[in-house]
Amino acid sequence: MWGTAMVLSIRVARDDDLPAITEIFNQAIQTHLSTGYLHAVTVNERTDWFHEHTKDTYPILVADSGGTIVGWISIDPYRKGREAFVKTVEACLFVHTDYQRKGIGEQLLHAMMKKAKQLGYTSLFAIVLEINKRSIALLEKNHFERWGFLPGVAEIDGKHVGHVYYGKKL
Repeated sequence: MWGTAMVLSIRVARDDDLPAITEIFNQAIQTHLSTGYLHAVTVNERTDWFHEHTKDTYPILVADSGGTIVGWISIDPYRKGREAFVKTVEACLFVHTDYQRKGIGEQLLHAMMKKAKQLGYTSLFAIVLEINKRSIALLEKNHFERWGFLPGVAEIDGKHVGHVYYGKKL
């Protein structure tokens, strides 16, 4: 798949990865297909979010190719502060536009499923816009099931778009 040119490692994000993480996130925002954000964010605006993700609770994993961050995945608490949901986490996954369709997203997803299970989480889910066909295909390929649907809850470019919940027991 990669040939000999690309070596990929998946590791926990470091502080100096935040600019690349933000750049990749902004690429996704521009598509209007995956984030629900409509305007780019700055590194400064993402700093608090980044520091809430510690390796022992809610890690961010990056795909690193020779020092270039080509994708990332994070997990976040579901219904933060509500004890009944403490073992359930939401995953967010993004791949740099120049590196999409190379299996990086799937590698990141597998790494995070393993990490989340090691951390004691029992349910992992992703919330995707119904127009995000590539993410839906990735989740279904990896045996995530459709757990819910919120019709027309997002408005993007004058169109109402649904939110689909995909989940998996770890």
